[in-house]
Amino acid sequence: EKTMVLTNAEASERGILRSLKVWLPTIIKPGVTDLYVFYAGHGMPATDGSSAYIVPYDGDVTLLDDTTISRKRFFQEISAWNPRSATFFFDSCFSGATRSEELLVAARPLGIKVQDDDLPDQFVVFNAGESDQTAGVIDEVRHGRFSYFLFKGLEGAADANRDGQISTEELYSYIREQVTRFSAGSQTPDIMGKKSGWVIN
Repeated sequence: EKTMVLTNAEASERGILRSLKVWLPTIIKPGVTDLYVFYAGHGMPATDGSSAYIVPYDGDVTLLDDTTISRKRFFQEISAWNPRSATFFFDSCFSGATRSEELLVAARPLGIKVQDDDLPDQFVVFNAGESDQTAGVIDEVRHGRFSYFLFKGLEGAADANRDGQISTEELYSYIREQVTRFSAGSQTPDIMGKKSGWVIN
């Protein structure tokens, strides 16, 4: 099985770590495999903005180091298996807010800017918004704005030159333009890593 899907209670801290440490090495051929990771859920910044955390289904945001997974560790666990490339899509914000802009931790200020992680050369990360923004929803389709336009883009809408391939730059330009427009500028997707390369080739 080349695809792993974790939803709700399956996406626990243990479930995510088992996927990274036990399942992933069985499907990655070092230097050969192109890996794609999609995450939709909560994110949380460290108080000083030095790092961002993925909040599993059973995570407790008041115990970040104990029950959540730092984005840096997430990338390191995957890098250890040496995929040829790894493309990440995060439909989450790392501002500490929910989609309704309620704070995950009441005492935490909203809008902490998180420092970008150092990435291996073969990694590229699409983020739903700047780290201090809230990732919004399109109510009519019950999707995050980012996910909605990511899927539309991958289905072909991002193929600007109609060559049947979608470059990293084409997909990023399409998502950024659409999400920024549909959020009236309140959510601007960003990218980490090299923009050169292909998402669909």
